[in-house]
Formats: sequence, structure tokens, C-alpha cells
Amino acid sequence: MEPNPPISSSFRSILGGRNFAYLWYGQIISSLGDRFYQFALLYVILGIKQGMEVGKDSARVTFCAMVPGLLLAPLYGWVIDRYSRRWVMFYSDLARSALTLSFLYLWFEAHSLVAVYAVVFLMGAFNGLFIPSRQAALPQIVSPHQLVTANALISLIGVIANFIGIPIASLIVSIFGAWSSFIFNAVGFLISAWCIYHIRSDLSPTRTKCAVPTDEVGTWRGALAGWRVLRTQRELGALVLVNSAFAFVSAMVLITLLQRVVVSVDLTPVQHLVHGLKQVLSYLAPKPPVFEIKTLAFGLLMAAVGLGLGIGVVTCGGAKTWSRSKALPYLALGLLGAALIGFAQLNTYLPAVAGAAFLGILSAFILIPIEARLQNDVDDSRRGRLFALRNLCTTTSFLAGLAVNLDGTLLARLGPAALIEYIGIAALSIAAVLAFANASTLSSFWSARHPAPAPNLPV
Repeated sequence: MEPNPPISSSFRSILGGRNFAYLWYGQIISSLGDRFYQFALLYVILGIKQGMEVGKDSARVTFCAMVPGLLLAPLYGWVIDRYSRRWVMFYSDLARSALTLSFLYLWFEAHSLVAVYAVVFLMGAFNGLFIPSRQAALPQIVSPHQLVTANALISLIGVIANFIGIPIASLIVSIFGAWSSFIFNAVGFLISAWCIYHIRSDLSPTRTKCAVPTDEVGTWRGALAGWRVLRTQRELGALVLVNSAFAFVSAMVLITLLQRVVVSVDLTPVQHLVHGLKQVLSYLAPKPPVFEIKTLAFGLLMAAVGLGLGIGVVTCGGAKTWSRSKALPYLALGLLGAALIGFAQLNTYLPAVAGAAFLGILSAFILIPIEARLQNDVDDSRRGRLFALRNLCTTTSFLAGLAVNLDGTLLARLGPAALIEYIGIAALSIAAVLAFANASTLSSFWSARHPAPAPNLPV
């Protein structure tokens, strides 16, 4: 009897699978809509506060969106390991679509900022449920040998959304106002729900009895199964720490980059771009376009991060060997810290754009190997709780990064450039300490586990 032919791990072969294709294309549409939502919120904030207040208010909105992931993580893990991950994602999309549409009344009619924060909180709650569901479901859709490439494609969703969606969203918000962006986002969630509905597999979690009785999903102690995984598999625990450190750094950089664009960086190139766009769009737009230069500048900077992330995603996803190196996440975090130290010295816009692209490349080398390794090494019956726990750790770290400067005092005292430099030094130090603690494993590579069950493979 001839052995089964090896399963291809190319980008094309994975996208050729029906289940993954529906998930991927649906997520692209909803992620593009997310960028409209993010810029609509940013537009509202910039319309309320200017100057030194922008970073602080943006941090508050982000903080409000992230808090549900901190409060509800045990519930997320219980739901994801008990019910079909397909339906969890489907109903989460429907809920997010309805919540997005509520902005049309709560802000544009009622003008209630309190209601806006409440909806942002609920949106964060369903985002916090959807994301670990998708992470836990991916090994049910592709084989273990395809996990690195599949996670690269999942990361590419954010690249496409940032590189294409952010400039378009900033342009449309500047011309038509924020209300149209909320409609685009709601439609994106509905399309994503439609795609998930058409996935053939129900993506139900494994129903077999756990080897450790206290890990049963129906028990209270079972909610702590993720902790036991990290305690018994120390290498995975170290990777979660790297992931958490990256989340903390990202939160700090989010605040300081926004502040740097709004206050510190010379935006003359963006002003020239806006002048040219006004001349072109004056022939096409229904009314003379009005651009918020600072919003557009931040959008282009994030698009540069997306472009860099795309380069990193393609490089990491296409690699057959070194993307499975156990040393890669530690090395990339250290290089990210060094890059931030250099980024802090930039005072003009175009070099800052190039620096942002390099940061994106390094981010891919951190995120993709960690994601694939966790999916590969954790069994399906506990994978939802592991990812809920991992997201709890990264959410806590991200919120800590926001909380450090929630009132704006630290940023005002140090200034954006100095704060970015200190963040880089911290990232470099954390990477060095974690790498030293795991030095005995860094020269080896991790390998794929046994193939996933046939019914859940792409068809």
C-alpha cells in the first residue's frame, strides 16, 4: 500500500482548500471594515480633542475595547472548547454588525459619548470571543505541516487591511464623515458571517475524555487547563511571555507614534500629498474634500507597518526551515527593541515611514512562529482555553502598556522620542533575559505533530 502523498504547504494549496478560503476571504472583508470603524472612532476623537489630548483619548478608547478580554477570558475558553467554533464565530460576527450600526443613532443622533464607550466595550467583548475561536479552529482546517503558512496567511489579512483599508478609510472619513464608515464595517461583518456559515466542517472541539480529569471542559477547574499546559510545557510558557512583551511594547508604541505624528514629526510631505489629492478629487468628489492631515499621516504610517508586516509574513510563511527555529521569536523581539531605539531618533516623516515598515517585518517574525507553535503543540480539547489564556496575558500586557500613560503624564514629561527609546531598551532587555533563560533550546527546531483528522482537512 502506497503512503499518502505529502500535503503541500504552499500559499496556493492552502488557499485552495474550501474551508480555509471561506474563512480567509471573509476575514479580509471584515478586517477592511474594521479599519473604517477604527478611523471613524479616531475621527470622532480628533474632532473632540487636539494636540496633547489625542494620545490620551485614543488610549482610553483602546483601553475600553481591551478590558472585556481581561474580564471574560475564562468564559471565552469554556465556550470555545464546548461549542462549535464555527457557530461561535458566526454569531460573534452578527453581534458585531448590530453593535456597529448602533453608532448611527448613539453618536450621530443622541451624541452620547458614554454610549459610544459602552458599544466599544461590547465590540471588544465579541472581538475577544471571535479571535481565540479562529485561532483554535485553524488546526482543524489545515494540517500541522501547513500551520506556519496558514498563520502567515491569517496575518496577511491584517496586512491587506492596513495597507489598503487604512488609506482608503482615512480618505473616505475625511470626505464623507464617520457615519459612512460604520455602515461599511457592519456590512463587512455580515459578509464574514456569510462566509463562516458556508464552511463545511462544524469545527466542533474534541469530545474525547481528557487524560487529566480536572481538565474536563465542563468543570470549574477545567477553566484553568490553559495554565496547566503552560506549567507543564515550559517552552510554550516562555513564548507566551515573548508574546506578552510584544503586546506591551505595541501598546506603548501605539500611543507614542500617534502623539509623534500629531505633535512632533514634520508633516510637510503629507501636506504636499493632500494638496495633490485635493486637486484630483475636486473633479470627482460631490463636495470639496476636507482632509484631517494628522489623521491621514497616521493612517499612512500604519499602512507602512502593514507593508512591512506583509513582507515579513511572506518571508516567514514561505520558509521551510528557519521559521520553525525556536530562537526566532526571541531574536526578532530583540531586533525590534534595537529598531525602536533607532526610530526614536527620526524627526522627519518619510524616514519614519521606512522605519515603521521595518518594525512591521520584525513583528511578523515574532507573531507567526509563536501562533503556529501553540496550535501545533496543544491538543484540540484544551486549545480554546490555552488561546483564551494566552490572549488574557497579551491583553493584560497591552492594557498595562496603555495604563502606564493613560493620563498622559509620562508622555508629556518625557516626550514621544525619549519614550520610544526607553520602550526599545525595555524590549531588547526582555528578549535577552528570556533567551538566556531558554538558551538550551534555542539551537533546535520544532516539528509538526501527527496530521489532523481527515474530515476536518480542506476539501
